[in-house]
Amino acid sequence: MGAANAKTSLSVSFTETKSVAKPLTGHNKNDPISFKKQSCQNSPTNLSFNDRSPRFVEDIILVWLDATLEKPNESTQKTLGQLVRVTNIIKTFSDLEQCFQFIKSIENEQIFVIVSGSLGQQLVSRIEHFKQVHSIFIFCGNKANHEQWIKPYKKVRSLHTQARELSETVRYQIRQYDKSITSISILPDESSIELNSSNKEFIIYQVMKIILIEIQYDKTFRREFMNYSRQFYSNNSFQLNIIDTFEDNYTLHSPIWWYTRRCCIYTMLRRAFYLQDSEIIYKLAFFIRDLHRDIKKSYLQVHNHQHRPISLYRSTRVTVEMFTYIEKNHDGLLAFNDFLLTTLERSMALKFANALRKDPQVIALIYKIDIDPVSSSVPYISLNNLSYLSDTEGEFLLSMNTIFRIQVMEKLGDRLYEVSLIPVTKKDELIRKLTEYIQTSTANIPGWYKLSKIMMDAHEYNQVESLYLYLLSQIDENRREERAYLLHELGYIQDLKNNLPSAINYYKQVLESCQKFLPNNHAALATTYANLASVLQKQGDLLGALNYYQQASKTDNADELNNIIQSNNIATVLQAQGKYSEAQRTYESSIQTLLQNFPTAQSVLADTYTSLAGLFYGMKDYKKALINYQKVLDIEEKSLPVNHSTLTSTYFNIATTYDGLEKYKKAIPYAEKAVEIAVIAFGNDHFETEENRDYLEHLLQQIQDIEF
Repeated sequence: MGAANAKTSLSVSFTETKSVAKPLTGHNKNDPISFKKQSCQNSPTNLSFNDRSPRFVEDIILVWLDATLEKPNESTQKTLGQLVRVTNIIKTFSDLEQCFQFIKSIENEQIFVIVSGSLGQQLVSRIEHFKQVHSIFIFCGNKANHEQWIKPYKKVRSLHTQARELSETVRYQIRQYDKSITSISILPDESSIELNSSNKEFIIYQVMKIILIEIQYDKTFRREFMNYSRQFYSNNSFQLNIIDTFEDNYTLHSPIWWYTRRCCIYTMLRRAFYLQDSEIIYKLAFFIRDLHRDIKKSYLQVHNHQHRPISLYRSTRVTVEMFTYIEKNHDGLLAFNDFLLTTLERSMALKFANALRKDPQVIALIYKIDIDPVSSSVPYISLNNLSYLSDTEGEFLLSMNTIFRIQVMEKLGDRLYEVSLIPVTKKDELIRKLTEYIQTSTANIPGWYKLSKIMMDAHEYNQVESLYLYLLSQIDENRREERAYLLHELGYIQDLKNNLPSAINYYKQVLESCQKFLPNNHAALATTYANLASVLQKQGDLLGALNYYQQASKTDNADELNNIIQSNNIATVLQAQGKYSEAQRTYESSIQTLLQNFPTAQSVLADTYTSLAGLFYGMKDYKKALINYQKVLDIEEKSLPVNHSTLTSTYFNIATTYDGLEKYKKAIPYAEKAVEIAVIAFGNDHFETEENRDYLEHLLQQIQDIEF
């Protein structure tokens, strides 16, 4: 990837198969005649990964509000100097409203708030209910003045009059929070593995792990990380000094030593895995690989001859929702996504778990990890004599993304459970299925592009965008074909996210770039021409769309199947222009050719039947529309996996057609299937699922209104 590791970049060519513009659900969905669909502008996929502001590279932010911070005196400066050593990201405010607006803007990070006594009550009453606010500390001149009003506010941890005492308390609370967070993913025990909302996180992490530990990195990557990280710590001289030391003396210490120093490298890595912050993962990829190799090397040197089983413990907090999910999949696999710090002492784990369950909103878990060195190859290492810290007696570090099978979940008390885990081997049936799925899905795809393929299949468009932008930044200008390929894919993602102007810009960049090394009628340009036409059509520029569809059909060596696809595309423009008879003849001609000459092109045939059905639906000829939608369903039920996302639109369209025929009871089963598959394919809270569910509720209400 990039000049820094060209030999392992395994780049792609512009002639590779590129993404073809299609709706998220495979087919366009009808507008129900009796129900107004939500605007796609409400879709969560409409947001770019760069849109969230401000940008942080750690999970924890310390906010300090005090009127004296407008003109800090010597005492204030001294306190600030102490807090800089407590945590790495500190935001100071002297204005109450500015502080409140900042806290309100934070979405994913956890905020620890220090507020002066004079402003405390005004701020606390406004932020107590914010989920991003973890803890509040009152820094005042007299505790007695505040002991009464803070009582209703559970997030107010303590009152302080001394800066040193405050700093130590905040440090302790932040460390406790960090210890309580454990990033996991679950792979349900399924008869066959198909990517869906319940397993996609697990599979994405597995592919990412494979890539991270295989790719080679050199000093260029380390230097890029330093330059990247410095911009986020420009006001923290303490962390800037550590970054400088890391750059100059990286090889003087082991990666384990650097990780256990708990500096910004540690906290950035924690965030990267916990929040799936792809940008940080790419920047720290060299360190992730080095740390994994260091743990593995140390394990082979120290523990390879150990034959005595050991049990390691890790206490954590989980939401009720996550606990239910773990309990539901108790026979599946559990992976720790991050590097995992554990202890040999169960009593310490139990003590910490009991402290965690004081929060009534969470459930405390103790992961008991039983490792038999004879049968397991899980790399782990005792931190004695290897850690930056001296107080690591009994602590062990496991490498990232270790996979275990859940054995037993035992209740120890109210909201307190112990989950027993054992490592899995390559012989495990579910691991075998997973390996086979990954190998099949990413066959002949190089390097990081394996991960992008899985992410695209999982509809994780923001993450794919982040990866492609990173790859684009790493690729030399002279690698024109790979850059053109990435620009095309970025255009496709913007199209999916309904960011049409950006999609057009990317596609036009592709065409402009390709003029330098390809003729205008080169076959590789057909997909870009067609995708650009599709976006222009969505914007209402029918003449522009028609022009690019025609260019796609005139590309060199275009085969008959491509001609059919482009003819169908042109027919959609004719349909939009109100030339229904001409569009109908084109669709019907395409269907005859496909049936006679392309019996295996089932997806193209289904698309064409869908277009013809949509034409009839728009003309309110619901009987003919239904006949063609049924043909689509017959094809897709035979050729697609049972819960494939494309089926959601087909079931939805059949439901809307029965709705048009006023056969509401017949519409219900299809609307239910559309919801059922959307939940599996996209997740319970996804826009597509919500839209399908709203329509189902509308149909049920229609029947109720008729009957009563």
